[in-house]
Amino acid sequence: MTREDWQTGTQRSTPSVDPFPQLCSKVVLLVTEDRFVLSHLRPLIAVLEQIAHSVVVVTHTSDRREELEALGVRVVNFDFQHASSNPSREAAAAWALARILEDEGADVVHLVAMRPIVLGALALKLMPAPHTVVHMPGLDLLGFGARHWAGLYRLGALRLIASMLRKPSSYLLVETSDDLARVRAAGLEPGARFAILGGVGVDPETFPAEPPPVNDVPIAAFVGRVTHSNGLDVLVRALGRLKARSMPIRIELYGSVEDGGAEAISADIVKSWGVQADVSWFGPVSDVRDVWRRADIFVLPARSREGMPRALLEAAASARPLVVTDVPGCRHFVRDGVEGLVVPPEDAEALANALELLARDPDMRVRMGEAARLRLLQGYTEAHVRRCLLASYTSMLGNARPL
Repeated sequence: MTREDWQTGTQRSTPSVDPFPQLCSKVVLLVTEDRFVLSHLRPLIAVLEQIAHSVVVVTHTSDRREELEALGVRVVNFDFQHASSNPSREAAAAWALARILEDEGADVVHLVAMRPIVLGALALKLMPAPHTVVHMPGLDLLGFGARHWAGLYRLGALRLIASMLRKPSSYLLVETSDDLARVRAAGLEPGARFAILGGVGVDPETFPAEPPPVNDVPIAAFVGRVTHSNGLDVLVRALGRLKARSMPIRIELYGSVEDGGAEAISADIVKSWGVQADVSWFGPVSDVRDVWRRADIFVLPARSREGMPRALLEAAASARPLVVTDVPGCRHFVRDGVEGLVVPPEDAEALANALELLARDPDMRVRMGEAARLRLLQGYTEAHVRRCLLASYTSMLGNARPL
């Protein structure tokens, strides 16, 4: 099979339609940091620029601020710190954010991820906006700690979010149907004003289907945050079982230990896996496509998860079979035996069996990899996400006249 055969279905079409009419003057986007915008929210930025005269991104800036501004948005620096048990600090941060919203006078305030949502909800009590979008790419708040103050913070935050969603001018965005169910179980009811995006979307032309690599020993690769919640210690135990069976397979980890927060696994532990279990850790990767040109299998043994992992979608676009655990997000995309294999979380034996099955059967890897790419093309591309976002804004703004 040629490389061109593997890339079938990736050609873009250019419909000859007029640009979508701009429906509002200004959208203000609140998001934790500029790096997250650049890695996950480019389709959103493209849609916002299509529907609004002006897009302002309020975020914690880094050395990538100019890269964000190059997308055509105006950037306002704001440090969205971690949730605090100090009410006065929370109030001061909300007041500062309210002043920014007052200065901007936005038609729509679009809040992405829990910290901006909670702080933005407080600020919007002081400076209301005509329309509000509550965008949850993850649901970390719904399991927010066990300490007393954390429980109080969660309760207060959920009430703030619920009050926003009760307004007819609000709209909820989540990534999977599992996420929507959890939101509703937590008492947050958007009514009919919601959309399920299916993740952040991947451009299948940027991530073409890759032909199977030619490896003497199959490689299973993990790409993501090096954290306990991603179950990497379970993966190491599974590798130990495979070695005990004399099953040849290599495990490669790609990701940083710097951005995992309290869940991060220390670099010393990850390095020790290389010595004790023969796990190769490469740290952050500049171009993840290089990983999927090299690796045979995608593996994500997550203990828990919300939202749709971007790394999973990138591997699917590259036509790699997917080994995941039965947790929200992963199970939303991967059908056991079709796009890959789904195993129970925390089960090193089941994970070892799944990896062995794929490692022994190259034809199965090809078949499941092709199915994974097809599934991506059927509703998880950047184009799909843009259409969902555009329809959501059209619905929310309703009868607003083009400007």
